Order: sequence, then C-alpha cells, then structure tokens
Amino acid sequence: MFSISANYRVSIFPKLFLSFVFIIASLYFLNVTMNQASMGTIRTGIEDSLTSRVHFYNSTLVTDLKRVIQLKTEYLYDKDLMELSFIPEQMSDYQFAEAVLRIRTRLSLLETSSLYIENVNVHIPLIDRTISSKGYVDSPPAEELNALQDSNYSHPIVAWNNRLLIGALSPENMIEDTDLLMAIKIQLSRDKIRQSLKEINNAGDGKAVLLDNQGAWAVFSENLSVEEEQGLLAQLRMEIGDEPQGTLYRKINGDNYIFIYERSAVLDATTVVYFPENEILAPLKAHRLWFWWFSLLSIGVVLAFSVWTYRLIHRPIHKLVRAFRKVEEGDLSVALSSRQGDEFRYLYTQFNVMVSKLNVLVKEVYEQKIRSQRAELKQLQSQVNPHFLYNSYFVLYRLAKIPDVDNVLRMARHLGEYFRFITRSRSDEVTLEEELKHTLAYIQIQMYRFDQRVETYCEELPEACKSISVPRLILQPIVENAYEHGLRETVSGGLVRMAFQQLDQDLIIIFEDNGSEMTDEKIAELHDLLHANADDAIETTGILNVHRRLQLKYGSSYGLSVSRAQIGGLRIEMRIGLEQDSESMSPGQRM
Repeated sequence: MFSISANYRVSIFPKLFLSFVFIIASLYFLNVTMNQASMGTIRTGIEDSLTSRVHFYNSTLVTDLKRVIQLKTEYLYDKDLMELSFIPEQMSDYQFAEAVLRIRTRLSLLETSSLYIENVNVHIPLIDRTISSKGYVDSPPAEELNALQDSNYSHPIVAWNNRLLIGALSPENMIEDTDLLMAIKIQLSRDKIRQSLKEINNAGDGKAVLLDNQGAWAVFSENLSVEEEQGLLAQLRMEIGDEPQGTLYRKINGDNYIFIYERSAVLDATTVVYFPENEILAPLKAHRLWFWWFSLLSIGVVLAFSVWTYRLIHRPIHKLVRAFRKVEEGDLSVALSSRQGDEFRYLYTQFNVMVSKLNVLVKEVYEQKIRSQRAELKQLQSQVNPHFLYNSYFVLYRLAKIPDVDNVLRMARHLGEYFRFITRSRSDEVTLEEELKHTLAYIQIQMYRFDQRVETYCEELPEACKSISVPRLILQPIVENAYEHGLRETVSGGLVRMAFQQLDQDLIIIFEDNGSEMTDEKIAELHDLLHANADDAIETTGILNVHRRLQLKYGSSYGLSVSRAQIGGLRIEMRIGLEQDSESMSPGQRM
C-alpha cells in the first residue's frame, strides 16, 4: 500500500483557482460594465423591429390567402361549373366549349391574382375532365381528393405529396366518392412562400419558417437537411404555447437563438423568425473595442501567469503524457520521478505502480486468451451439428435405398474423412492443403444434401501456399455458414464460390454466396461482432472463433472481413500471413 499524505505538501489547486478568478474577473467585470447598459435597449429595439416584420408578413399572407379562400368558395356556385357538374348532356358542343373557356378564364384570373398560387384546376367527375387555366390536365388520384376533403375553414391549407393545397369539394360532406360533383384545387408555390419568408429578414443570418399548427407541413426560408428540419420543428411545436405571439430564447447546435412567432387563426399556421443572438450584439462593436484595449493591458499579467503555470503544470503533465504514449506503444519499462512535493509526485508514483501491474496483467490476459481460444477450438472439434449429422444419414439412407452403390461409397468415404479430421486433436495447426481437403470433403457431403439446389466452385490452391501452417478448422466453418445461413431455404440456383488471391506476404481466401437470407442489417451486425472487443461478445460463433484464432496467430490486421457479395449474398475475406511467425510478435501486438 502507498501513503499519499507525505508525497506532497502544498496543493496546486488553490494557486490556480485564485489566479484564474482574479484574471477572468478583472477582464469580464470591465466588459459587463460597459456593455450591460446598452445591451438591453438595443436588444429590445431589434426584437420590436422583427416583431413588426413578422406581423406585417403574417397580415399580408392572411389577407392574400383569405381572399383566395373566399373566391374558391364562390367558384363552387359558378353557373358554368354547376351546368357542367349537373347537366352536361343537355349542353350542345358549342355551349360546352364556351363554358370550359369561361371557366379557364376565371381560373387564370384566380391564379394571377395571388403571388403565392402556382396553379388552379377544377375536377368534374361527371364529364371525367380536369380543367386548369392552361387547358385539360390529368384527373387527380383518389388520395389527392381525400386530402382536399380535409381543407376547411378552420384548416384551409393541406399537404399532399409534398405540395401545399387549398381545396373545396361539392358537396362538402359527401359520403362516397361517387357523390362528388366537383373539386377545386389551388396549389400554392413553396418557392414563392420561401422567397417571401427570406424577405422578412433580408440581412444577417436570420431565418424564417411558416409551419402548420397541426404538424402537417412546413416551409423554410433556407434549405436545411431533413434531420435539421425535423429537430427544429419538434422543438418549436413543443415550446410554442397557445399565445397568439411571443418570443423565445433557445440554443441550436450550441448557439443562442431568438425566436419570434405569430399565429394565424385564419390559416391555422404560425410564422416563426429566428436569428443568432450575437446579431443583436453587433452594434456593440465600439464597446467591445474598449474591452480589447483593457484586454491588452492584461496581457502582461497573463503572460507572466502563463510562464508560471507552464513550469508548474504544463511541463509535468507533458512528461506524464509522453510516458503514457510509450505505454501505448507497448513499452512497459517506463518509470517517472519527481522532485516536487505536490500532486505530481503522487501521480508519478501511482503511474509506476500501474505500469508494473499492467505488465503482469497483459501477460496474464494474453495467456488466458490462448487458453480460451484453444478451449473453443476443442469444443468446435467435439461438436457435430445435429442437423448436419441426421441430414447426412438421411442422404446416405436415400442413396442406399435407390440403390446407388457408387454414391453410397463416396458419401461414406467423405463422412469418414470429415469425422477423422474433426476428431483428430494431436495438433492445433495443419497445412493449408490438409485444411482445404477437409473442407472439400464437407462440401461433397453438402452437395448430396442440396442435390441440384446449390452449386459450389473452388479454385485451385496455389502451389506455394499448400504447405503453409494454419490453425485447424478455419475454412469449413465459413463454408458451413454459407450453406446454413445463406442458402438453407434456396430452392434452386444457389451458388457458393471459394477463391484464393496471393499477395506479397499474405493470402486472401474469398468466400461468396448468392443467398438472400443475409440482409444488410445482418451483415452490419456480423461486421460489428467481428470488430467488437473480445470481452464484449455475448456469444462465440464458428465465424467469430475463426476470426479470433487468426488474429491471435497473425496479428490484429489479419482475420475476417465481411461485405455484400457481387453475386448478391455474403462475401467473407480471410487474410492469413504467408511468412509472419506468431513467435515474432509480442502479446501487445497480437492483442
């Protein structure tokens, strides 16, 4: 045990605390004194100005669209529309054409009467025509008509397919779609509304948004990402109360903003303008200039204080950081000493104790990893998948019943080679040629099981790679994963490929299948599992066992990687070393 009471006599904290309090208090007391008096007046003036702008915009928009809503209602009782909706068959072709022309003229007048209207049309089901100011257009889908039915006096603007619509149906309270006589649709221009919002605050960094009180739509003055829009709308709808207008102070991405809003009962919408709070403080630049002069006067004190703190704090901390970096690089022989009687002596002493214990623990953990991986390998060798076992026996039974003696003999030979390999435990490593031979025996067994449903292709192993020593059972679990998790439900056209790619010092073994069961989410989960800390893994699978044993032998840059195969299923790349010897690596490098 170590006693810390005698390791330092004078605490450094009171010195730093009192020094920083003195410097910061001196600077900011002068700044607050000069700016506080004028800040409130300037802030209030700017807020009042923006409040007036918001009110003017809201009044203008309401007046414009209120007139549009009234005209829309009057159009429901237009003589020409009534005749086309009720008695088109009693009209001559000339009367029909004249009525359509007059309707187009009225729609054109309505369209040009407002800055915010993009187009206007009226749909008449009885004649199966939709008339716009420019002629006939496609009839609206049923979903759009349902959306227009929600447009009423209390909530006139509705959103459908990212469009803002004002509508009217006749009759208003129809029960079935067949009851519809006419539907008037007025589409508002998002771009024109956005441009008008920009004009509320045409200087500075201010932004504006017109949002529906029911949460159905919103128009921003600036283009924002979907995440930014959703976050801002959620915050506004949560914090804007029932007051007809008001001011809020909130933070966005760490910056202080001022929100000024005003509701419109006619449109059932709210206009919000928000801008950085520091924009209000821009007129205080003259006062801030005085603040910088006072700051310059304090530089001498700050420099002297900095030199003192550098010698007292920065240099010992830098020394400690260098020592930690050496430990990160694997040097566990580093030791620190201090001649000062403060907290750093205690830190250095405890650092030395920590490094000493860490050196012992690293060796213990590495040895434990080796024992754990060997135990998992033994368990993997001793376990025979019950499904694989009885499926193989059923296949053998089916071949014998035909009878197909040649295939029975081949199947029995492959099963014998398979079980002889997995039960042989005299060594933890085999040659890659022996490992591939065992995997090919497993593939032949699976070919009898899958019959014509799955085809498997394996490239020839490069001659230079046949004799390299590899951990046992690293290929067969990967192929087994393709059959059991990628192609188990495949009816036909299944494909498994195994290829070899020799690099300078490494060999890449590529496994691919075209199974449909490995979704992108499952591939991502498998990727995270392979890159997770070994102690965090909840379950050890065959693939994870192979990955860990390869990293234990060759290092952290080796092992397995997963991705989406070009043929549609899972692609697994296995990287193993051709010349690197595990004995040349330290425990820290392997871990």
